[in-house]
Amino acid sequence: SLVQANNTSKKNNMASNTNTLAIEHIDSWTTNILKEEMKATDEELIYFDKLQQLRYQKWEHFPDVDGENPSVVIDDFLYHGDIGHASNVSLLIKLGIHHIVNTCDESLKTEITHNFNVLWISIDDDLRANINQYFQQTNDFLFSCKQKKEKVLVHCQMGISRSSSIVLAYLMKYHHDTLIKAYKYLLDRRPQSLPNSGFLLQLIRYEKVLRNSGAIDEQRNDDDKQNPIKPIQIPSNFSVEKPLL
Repeated sequence: SLVQANNTSKKNNMASNTNTLAIEHIDSWTTNILKEEMKATDEELIYFDKLQQLRYQKWEHFPDVDGENPSVVIDDFLYHGDIGHASNVSLLIKLGIHHIVNTCDESLKTEITHNFNVLWISIDDDLRANINQYFQQTNDFLFSCKQKKEKVLVHCQMGISRSSSIVLAYLMKYHHDTLIKAYKYLLDRRPQSLPNSGFLLQLIRYEKVLRNSGAIDEQRNDDDKQNPIKPIQIPSNFSVEKPLL
């Protein structure tokens, strides 16, 4: 039919346009979702492809992953793991962790919420979910822990997608001036870090927001230090023990 012919033509044109971008590390299904549903620009797709390439390169040299303990992203401060780590009271005490960012769609048991400072971000690991809306809140929470020199664990169910997105948003704002630098840093410390396609696109756009706002600046940023921006004021009792909806 005419409708089918138009759809076929549209798909062929889209494939042709994608090929001209030299996209090599994104499958066609993901590309279609990013372009059609999420309105990804050519520039965003090229950046996305570079991030995927970085991940594949890192995977070629992945060491054995220690699943018993969360990954140490920043010494004496930021840990990244799964729900098993967040549910293990003795492990949390052993590591000296006082704060937890829970990005699962289920609450932690009361033994945890009553004894640790928990920020619960209830979100599905769905590429269409809006995780960007939580970046400022989680960045503020993590930065407050940093200011107090207290340890924090960021986790989701498997420690792969949702929690990685939250950690990357923080690393971008306070420790690295680009997403690709932050992702390289995180992969070196937690190789299984893999935000889903929708989350990765939102992180690409978040970098642009941070750069346009002046929150990150390559000229004055040192990858091993916090950006010299004015510290935010966080109440000492800053805590959330219910889902942010």
